[in-house]
Amino acid sequence: MAPYWTHPEEMNLIHMVEEGKSIEELSEVFHRSPEAIRLKLRRLGLAVSEKNKVTTGSTTTPKLEPLKFEELPSPNEALGLLWAAVKRLQDPDVGREEAKKLRLILTGVKSYIHLDADYVLRIREIERRMLVMHKTELAHMKKFADEAKAPAEKERWLGHVKALEKEIVEMEAMGITESKKKS
Repeated sequence: MAPYWTHPEEMNLIHMVEEGKSIEELSEVFHRSPEAIRLKLRRLGLAVSEKNKVTTGSTTTPKLEPLKFEELPSPNEALGLLWAAVKRLQDPDVGREEAKKLRLILTGVKSYIHLDADYVLRIREIERRMLVMHKTELAHMKKFADEAKAPAEKERWLGHVKALEKEIVEMEAMGITESKKKS
């Protein structure tokens, strides 16, 4: 199952909630964990009561302020937190409430790691497309330089060609490639 909800899935979820389906039923239908269902319901403005019934209305969660990008943990820091929670759960003296909190941390950190990986993949695709566009643009600029009548115009186009070639070399040095690697 994809990490993102499609609009038809959201509409189907709302419809099923209005029919009175339980979290467990929704979880089975959408092939997502009960925690993922609860989170989506909260984001849609539907609150989940303690008896697993879904009601419309707002939750009592205080407003959270987003972190600045620089404050986000690195993937290695997130993995460290994930591992620390796993290790703590293995301790025999972990109480029920602490175990619940640790499991929530595990779920949140796993989601963060997944989102970070997805973000990196999207950035890589943008970089790949930029390289392709730069190479296409380079071919056009070389053609314009060849067709230029005046020496000054030709020199101007060649300056653009040189700058773009330098950028392409830098992109390729960073490991950006033109084609997607097949897995």
